[in-house]
Amino acid sequence: MEKTKGILYVVGVPIGNLSDITLRALEVLKNVKIIVSEDTRSAKKLLTHYGCGSKKLISLYKDVEIERSHKVLKFLEEGKDVVLTSEAGCPLISDPGAYLVKEAYKRGIKVVPIPGVSALTCALSVSGVDISSGFLFLGFLPRKKTEQKNVLENLPKNLPIVIFESPHRFSKTLKNLLEILGNRKCFLARELTKMHEELLWTDLKTLSERESFLGEITLIIMPEETIKKEEISLETIQKETKKLREKGLKLKEIVKILSKKYNISSKNLYSYLLKSISE
Repeated sequence: MEKTKGILYVVGVPIGNLSDITLRALEVLKNVKIIVSEDTRSAKKLLTHYGCGSKKLISLYKDVEIERSHKVLKFLEEGKDVVLTSEAGCPLISDPGAYLVKEAYKRGIKVVPIPGVSALTCALSVSGVDISSGFLFLGFLPRKKTEQKNVLENLPKNLPIVIFESPHRFSKTLKNLLEILGNRKCFLARELTKMHEELLWTDLKTLSERESFLGEITLIIMPEETIKKEEISLETIQKETKKLREKGLKLKEIVKILSKKYNISSKNLYSYLLKSISE
C-alpha cells in the first residue's frame, strides 16, 4: 500500500502588525510541526507570540532554495505536513519558494493555500489607483541601473507599475527611476501596518530629494503623461530648443534640460523634438 503523502500549506503571515493573522493560519501553524520560511527568525517571533509550540524550522533563502527544497520534499513524501511561509506577507510574492511548490505538484503532493496579507494588495487598496485595466508588478528591481533600464523601457506605457524596495537602496533607485521614466506621479506606501506607517501621493522628483527612508517600501508609479498643449506651450518648447541647438547642445542634452525645467517626460519630449526636427 502506497504511503500517504503530506500536505504543503502555503501560509500568508503579517507584514508588520502581528494581529493581521487569520484564524485559519493560526490553526495550521499550531498543528503542523515543520515550518519552512525565508527567515526563520521572523517565523519564530510569530510562533512564540501566538504560543504555537515547538517546531522544526527550515530556512529557505535564495542561495539554498533548491537544496533545501529537496530536503522538504522528502519530509512531504514521508507523509509529514509542512508549512511554507514568507518572512512577511504572502509566500512567493518576491520571495523564494516557487521551486518547492512546483516540485510538490510534480510529485503529486497536495498544496493548500492559506491566504493572508500582502504589501502589494495592501498598498493598492489604500492608494485609490484604478487597476480595473490591470497593473504591472515588478517586485524588486535589478540592482544595476542598466538592468533596471532594460526592464522599465520595455513595459507597456499605459499601466501603473508597482515595485518593492528596501530602504538602503531606495534613494539610488529613485534617481534611476526619475532618469529612466521621467518625473511621474507616484504613491509611497512605507512601513505598512506598522507604527510609523506612511502613505503619500507625490512624484518621483520630490521623492528623490528626500535624504533617507526607513522601513520596507512599496511604490506605485503612475503611467507617463503626454505633453499637453494647454499645459505647456509647444511654441515655447520649440523656441527654447532652437536657442539651445544654436549653442551647440545635442538633442539628448536639450531634452534633459527642458524635461527638468518643465517637469515633463524626457521620453515624450525626445520623441516630440525628433519628430519636429525631421518635419
